[in-house]
Amino acid sequence: MREYQAYVIGQDGHIQQRIDLACADDDAANERAEALVDDHPIELWQSDRKIATFEPDPLKTEKAMGWIKSELQPPD
Repeated sequence: MREYQAYVIGQDGHIQQRIDLACADDDAANERAEALVDDHPIELWQSDRKIATFEPDPLKTEKAMGWIKSELQPPD
C-alpha cells in the first residue's frame, strides 16, 4: 500500500484538514479522494507530488439546493 494525503481546502484557499489514505495505487487514491468531496475542494497528494484536485459539484451545494427547491415551489 502507498501513502497519500487528501487535503480539504477552505474558502480562503488554505488547508482545513488533512486525511491520510493508504491505497494500492493512484487510481484507488483518486477514487477515495473524490468520494471525500462535499462543500470544499479536495487536493490529493503523495508526499510532494500533487496528483489531482477535486472540486465540489455546484449543483449539490446547500446554496444551490435551496435555489432549486425555491424554483420548484408553486407561485403564491
